[in-house]
Amino acid sequence: MAGLAPLIGEMLGVERAAIEVVEDGLRHSVRVGTAIDFEIEDIVPFGVETGEPVKFSGMFHPAGSDLTMAEAKRSKINAFGIQYEGKTGLSKSDFSWTA
Repeated sequence: MAGLAPLIGEMLGVERAAIEVVEDGLRHSVRVGTAIDFEIEDIVPFGVETGEPVKFSGMFHPAGSDLTMAEAKRSKINAFGIQYEGKTGLSKSDFSWTA
């Protein structure tokens, strides 16, 4: 995420909130207090009998080089004066909170 540092122009503040993460098969959701709420579902291509979702591998992206494609079911952010409602999503199943 260090690659995003040059894009941050102003620190808008810090807020403490409970984080709820739910993993249910191909569906993943995160809720951060009342400010952030999103749910995505990994995309499984038609005809793939294994149920394995679409993955992009070996590319540069700040979230990681291996990403699973997903469709946003809910995607809303309302924090620090920023309001966003998204339509797409990425899933990263091997995400770790540790550095």
